[in-house]
Amino acid sequence: MSKAEKRILERWYRGESKEEIADALFLSIHTINNHIRNAFQRLDIHNKAEFVRFADLNNLFK
Repeated sequence: MSKAEKRILERWYRGESKEEIADALFLSIHTINNHIRNAFQRLDIHNKAEFVRFADLNNLFK
């Protein structure tokens, strides 16, 4: 997972909406969605619930 993907996923994991993340990082919603999609493909994750479980099990943001 790239640094950009991890930065975005951490904010999303902590409860920010994709729109809030895009505004805070001065990125388009399209870019946010691309980073999330790319990370999910790399990790073989299919939805946010799977991602939260993966992050918790792997102490990704602790």
